[in-house]
Amino acid sequence: MNRESFDNGWLFCHGSGTALERTINGAQIPVPVTLPHDAMIGLERDSQTPTGNATGYYPAETVHYTKEFEMDDLPGAAYLEFEGVYHNAAVYVNGCLAAQHPNGYTAFSADISPFLKKGTNRVKVLVRNGVPSSRWYTGTGIYRDVWLLRGDSVHIAPKGVKITVTEADEEAAALRIETTLVNREERQQTLCLRHRIGNAEISAPVTLLAGETKTATLRFTLEHPQLWSVDRPYLYDCETELEGLDTEHTRFGIRTLSLDAVRGLRVNGEPVKLRGGCIHQDHGVIGAVEHRALTYRRIRKLKEAGYNAIRCAHFPTSRAVLEACDELGMLVMLELCDAWTMPKVDFDYSTYFLSHWMEDAAAMVDLAYHHPSMILYSIGNEICEVSDPHEAQYGRQICDQIRKLDSSRYLTNCVNPVLSLMERIPELAIKAGADVNSILNGNAEELARLMASREIGEPLEEAFSYLDVAGYNYAAFRYEADAAQYPHRVLLGAECYPGALYENWKLCEKLPQLIGDFGWAAWDYLGEAGVGQHRYGEAVEYDLYGAYPWRSAGCGDFDLIGDRRPVSYWRQIVWGLRKEPYLAVQDPAHYGEKQSPTRWGWSDALRSWNHRDYQGKPIVVEVYSDADEVELLVNGRSVGKQKTERCRALFDTVYEPGVLTAINVRDGKSAEQDRLLTASDDVHIEQADLGDGILELSVKDESGILNPEAVLTITAETKGERAILGFGTADPKSEGNYFDKTIRTYHGRALIVTRGDGELKIEVQ
Repeated sequence: MNRESFDNGWLFCHGSGTALERTINGAQIPVPVTLPHDAMIGLERDSQTPTGNATGYYPAETVHYTKEFEMDDLPGAAYLEFEGVYHNAAVYVNGCLAAQHPNGYTAFSADISPFLKKGTNRVKVLVRNGVPSSRWYTGTGIYRDVWLLRGDSVHIAPKGVKITVTEADEEAAALRIETTLVNREERQQTLCLRHRIGNAEISAPVTLLAGETKTATLRFTLEHPQLWSVDRPYLYDCETELEGLDTEHTRFGIRTLSLDAVRGLRVNGEPVKLRGGCIHQDHGVIGAVEHRALTYRRIRKLKEAGYNAIRCAHFPTSRAVLEACDELGMLVMLELCDAWTMPKVDFDYSTYFLSHWMEDAAAMVDLAYHHPSMILYSIGNEICEVSDPHEAQYGRQICDQIRKLDSSRYLTNCVNPVLSLMERIPELAIKAGADVNSILNGNAEELARLMASREIGEPLEEAFSYLDVAGYNYAAFRYEADAAQYPHRVLLGAECYPGALYENWKLCEKLPQLIGDFGWAAWDYLGEAGVGQHRYGEAVEYDLYGAYPWRSAGCGDFDLIGDRRPVSYWRQIVWGLRKEPYLAVQDPAHYGEKQSPTRWGWSDALRSWNHRDYQGKPIVVEVYSDADEVELLVNGRSVGKQKTERCRALFDTVYEPGVLTAINVRDGKSAEQDRLLTASDDVHIEQADLGDGILELSVKDESGILNPEAVLTITAETKGERAILGFGTADPKSEGNYFDKTIRTYHGRALIVTRGDGELKIEVQ
């Protein structure tokens, strides 16, 4: 079918836009918008909003969009395809309800053919964001692309081509190509169906009865195929033609997967350990708006930092994310939902799980099907009821349904044993002979011993029995216990504390059935405000969230605008991917104070040797290294040598500007080095134009050295059709908004994202 963007020419209004609402509140003046659009990021934050820290104190509301479009001739078939609307969407065409879709993360289509007329047509999309509907920042509105599909009355159904790789090696690949064809004519049709892949093609006649929808299956053999892998992400294009009436292009990759408890995960026969990280959907300064260039930037940066896998938590991601992973070589875990029948917040997925899980699982499979990067389906995240024998049956049903739709990938569930068994812990502790009072009083070691016991493993046996991979959240204490108690079980650290990677990765290397580790999080995100915050002194361990003005989680290997944080380099060293040491410096303003980050945080160290107010005062330097010993030099003078522990060494020294040097010591000899220089106070804004409206701003001196200590005020103005989508910094608790035209840099950085043609003027004060 002819596929064209339907993103331009929309009008946006708050509220539902009903006649009753207009009577009570008066008519609004609509605002022109271009999709994708996030209504939430454009609102003033409110410390009293009912969504609270979950959304970063952004309020949620009901909104609607309208658009008029012309139809000179009525097509034989027409559809509107929405890649994502958050959430509870209703689509009306010329006043008639064409589709409803409650899920805010799965794509859906509306067959608008019956409602169209010649001339001017009007579409309205009503979006009702329940309060609260999630534990993180969701955005509000039509935040992904919309497409108009038009075709003949005889056509290939939308997303109607399905290519399955049944066998593959370097000699040949066997493909099964299923094509769903639609005949809306009142007469029988016999047409030629043809598939082309490179220089090879296959064709066959297909007869469609009057009013029939039929799936035609052809087998295709591709000789000497190029296999897709993380290191060589080769993709094919299949052109499907229905005798001059319709043409579809399907991009896909060819690779094999295998999995067992002896050899672990293999891609194309090669063993792979998943160096994974969890990500959410938002892009920080532009909110939930799907932005293709920012998506590719994110995946590229993650891969450069050593990741080979991402987990799209806790919902199906966008098509753009999977396309980026396909092209750049990144493995993916897709997740269905964050709740089944038991709610975590009042209006989350549990409100429509029973009536819609099957539809949503099918949409997730449909999204993933042709993407070779996608290897794992997760059927849920920390589902509290999985240990209940009755509720566990939902998991079995979901797995059975997904396997019917796609048997080529593996299934997991991200289970947190503590949450799943919370109400039974006293009973199970007594059964295991553990000290109940000690556990209830927060003794982590006693809890870990209990969690590794057979008494904890048994209630989860059924929940894991129907999965291919037992996914564990924050449960490394189960890995060796499972390897002993359940030798046929394949394991995965589906969500892990960032600081636990050192021990977790040692277990990944030791246990063949443990196929990887996914840290929380790979990239900072809006909402769950303050969960990764850094604190000083004594702190309550599970007093996690930040009060207003906290905006983002404050955790992640990359900050909110995509700059690498020190923990990312430590992770890369633990993975064995970096030999050079890495320098970071703790905040001297808190010298001598106890550091108390949350379990999702890290130390307060930054890569900066600019501390003008602390000259001659004590300071702590962190060095990350895989060497047994490292030496630190300040302006060429040795501060001493330290043994590393968990790939980290701390040096207590005195600050003086100049050059800080870390040297690995291997076998008693100096080896790899890292240097950190003090930047001068004579700074300017360096602009890095990445194209596609992305502009990175850095505070640097005349030698090009970043000065995180210098704070500059920047004003951005646009002219013509160019508009600012977002302008801000990685500050997790700034009080400004991303639509403000004037901001202050944070840690020497800022990011501006624009859309459209025209002039962008940057002024520095």
